[in-house]
Formats: sequence, C-alpha cells, structure tokens
Amino acid sequence: MTTRPRIGFVGLGTMGGPMARRLVASGYDVAGHDPSPDRARQAAAGVAPAASPAEAAKTADVVLSSLPDPAAVHQAYLGPDGVLSTARPGTVLVDMSTIDPDTCREVAAAARTGGVDCLDAPVSGGPVEAGNGKLVFLVGGDAAVLERVRPLLLTLGTELHHIGPLGSGLVVKIVNNMMSMANVAVAAEAMVLGVKAGVDPQRLFDILSTSGGRSHHFLKRFPNVLAGDFTPNFSIGLSRKDVSLALAMAARLEMPVPLASTVRQVYEAAHAQGFGQLDMAGVTRLYEQWTGVAVRGAAARDDAKPGTG
Repeated sequence: MTTRPRIGFVGLGTMGGPMARRLVASGYDVAGHDPSPDRARQAAAGVAPAASPAEAAKTADVVLSSLPDPAAVHQAYLGPDGVLSTARPGTVLVDMSTIDPDTCREVAAAARTGGVDCLDAPVSGGPVEAGNGKLVFLVGGDAAVLERVRPLLLTLGTELHHIGPLGSGLVVKIVNNMMSMANVAVAAEAMVLGVKAGVDPQRLFDILSTSGGRSHHFLKRFPNVLAGDFTPNFSIGLSRKDVSLALAMAARLEMPVPLASTVRQVYEAAHAQGFGQLDMAGVTRLYEQWTGVAVRGAAARDDAKPGTG
C-alpha cells in the first residue's frame, strides 16, 4: 500500500480552507498555516495548526499554497519564516495562487538550489468546487514532477491540464480571468441599461440567459444579483488584482490591451465606492449607483437600495 504524502498547506482562506479540509477527509495528514488566526481556526477540522509557513513545510513531502497576491507568495516562500527555510530536498511545492509568472519563477529558482521542485497550478473553480473535489488545475512545470503529485491533485480536482514549462499555467489563468472579469463587467452594464430602459430585471435575465450574449459567469452569478446576494465567492478586490496582472503581463510583452484597461477601471471604480469586498458581480452595484435603478427579482426588490454599501 502506497503511503500518502504528508502535506503542508499555506493559506487557509476562501479556497485553501475547503481544500485543506477535503484532503484531511480523504486521509491525508495536513499541517496548515494562515496569517489570519480566524481563518486558521475556521479551517480546523483535522488540519494541524502550524505557526508559520516554515513549520507547515518542515515535515511535508508536498507543500500546497493558496494565497491572495504575489507579495503574499513571496513572503510565504522566501521570507525569514518561509517554506524554503525548512523544506527538505525532494519536497514538491505546488502554488495554486493566481500571481505573475515572474514571482513563481523566482521562488522556483531559490527552491532549486535546495533540491526542491516547484509547480505553478492555479485553479479554475470556486469555494464549492474546492471543497467537493471539482477544481480544474492549470499546471506549469516539469511533467515528471506533476506525475509525482497527480494523485494528490486529483483528490482536489477533476481535470489536470499540463500547459507547459513553469509559469505557463499562470499565463493561462491570467488570460482566463481577464476574460471572466470582462464578461461580468459588460453583463452588469447590459443588465442595468436594460432595467433603466424599462425591462423587468427577472424577465431580462431569463431572456438573456438563453441568448447569444450569455456567458458562464452571467448564468452563474446574476441569479445572485437578482436576489441581492453579493457574498464574495470571488471578490471585486481579487478581480482588480487579476486584471492588473494581465495588464502588467501585456506591458512586459509591449502589447496594447485597451479593453482590459477599461475593465480594470470598472473594478477600480467599484472598489473606490466601497464595494471591494462584494462578489465580482457586485460591479452591478456601481451601475445601480450611477443610474438609480436596482437589478432585483420581485422577492428582493423591496429591500434593494441602489448606491448603498
């Protein structure tokens, strides 16, 4: 019988917490760390608490991380109490964060000097998929290293796409999220315009959801908009970060991206108006504030107050 690898998990938030709990429920020993004591407590359910990324990695065969931005990844791996201060030769590091490829390659270069292997493996899916093993992994790195952790990743996901060399998974994730943010922003704009022009919000959604302009995120998120539910499965704050990663990558490649630049300004405006902690579909609140109409179904309409936080 094959011994399961010991897991260190860094980042126990919206995505990392459900993933860590699923691994424990699947029979893995998991030591987890999160900078937020509250998130660390919420992740409990069999996850052994670790006081630092270094402690989480100390006895791990595989270290997984799910962190909000490049600075957090840099600190978690390269900081004084970072993963690389204790990771042993032969350990595999799998970062599932959405960050820039350059940060990923910097961590991998430092890890290589200690005989530690790295993969970038950003995911497609939300907290529900993270908890029920339905994520999609976009993996960059050496194919042989991926094979060593394939059974582990298939505990968390249904699909593994090996894109190519280290950093290539992140490229695909960044352009995917660039499309997603644009889809949501234009859907918010279209819905509010239609309602402002006099169409019932629910009727408008029902028709658009079977028409050519629909998208995955329109179908997934806008029923929540109609219900006035902006619980952040993926926040406006994270949306700002991901569109910014796309713009930075485009700048390095000297490629104009005028549409993405405009989309970023929509999310920046929503953040500036205090909507940063709402779900990405909360950009609808910005348009509601501008127009004085509410995109709500009949049940939620009486409670909707356009322009409030």
